[in-house]
Amino acid sequence: MNKWCALRSERHILSNLHFQTKLLTKKTARQLLTHNVRVHGLRSVIYCYGLSAFRYVEYAVSLFFLLQSPGQDRTILDLGCGHSILPTLLQMLGARTIALDSNKNALKWQIKRSEELIGESIGAVLADMRCLPFKNRSISEVSCISSIEHIPSEGDVAAAFEIGRILKGSGLCVITIPMSADKKSYIKNHWAAEIPGLPKRLLGPCLLTIMTKFNVDRTSHYFERYFSQEDINQRIVCPSKCVIKDCFTLKSGNLVKCVYQKIVPTGVLTTLEFLMAKFLAVSRSMQEADTIIVKLEKAS
Repeated sequence: MNKWCALRSERHILSNLHFQTKLLTKKTARQLLTHNVRVHGLRSVIYCYGLSAFRYVEYAVSLFFLLQSPGQDRTILDLGCGHSILPTLLQMLGARTIALDSNKNALKWQIKRSEELIGESIGAVLADMRCLPFKNRSISEVSCISSIEHIPSEGDVAAAFEIGRILKGSGLCVITIPMSADKKSYIKNHWAAEIPGLPKRLLGPCLLTIMTKFNVDRTSHYFERYFSQEDINQRIVCPSKCVIKDCFTLKSGNLVKCVYQKIVPTGVLTTLEFLMAKFLAVSRSMQEADTIIVKLEKAS
């Protein structure tokens, strides 16, 4: 695949978001954890409310990519925001933020949190990523964190095309995508995917209701695609008509996989997620990677 070669690593640019290619720094992890507590209150000390180990790194790298270049009056469109803490964090860092989702309740939640924390309502757009209600070349920066893989059928291709359509010349998109360990993509379409057998047996039919109560954005129509390197290029990069400017990959390793597959599902215990984030290997190697964080740039 073109542009997957290792690119020059940036040094420390943002005073409050220092990222290293080997691991997530303690400072950044604490900042993300602190913001999660601001958003959800002290209850988030126990339940992580979406700030999983992978999100620690995904958010840190995404912010690094989006905010590393100076810009005034920047507008960042966060696609498939759900109940993520990223939109309000972007607001607090001075970016005008638009949160877009097809879930009306998630957008109401985002508006409420932004008004409480920042005193200013976030821009909220109820729409489908496959048909974005923005003019051609009207948005300078886009974040798409763990969302495009949940669009069924050819929806990811349509969404990638839409991202490319609305980006301004030299505009940026940061997108995170789960990767397949095989050479071919595959799909998981059960809402209880990735949840260990014990919790499923104990909680049974109540599990989906409990997940909804804790802002886990899953329904009975759950869908998730795991991409091969080839499909990342064919289904995301090419339709967007963007070029890859940089990328990082995450690899969980046997310890993290064992914990999440046999003991506790990912995204539950705050302390566990905080600790597990330190065991994620961050590099530019595609070999056995679980997730890729890609920085795309629209041609001028």
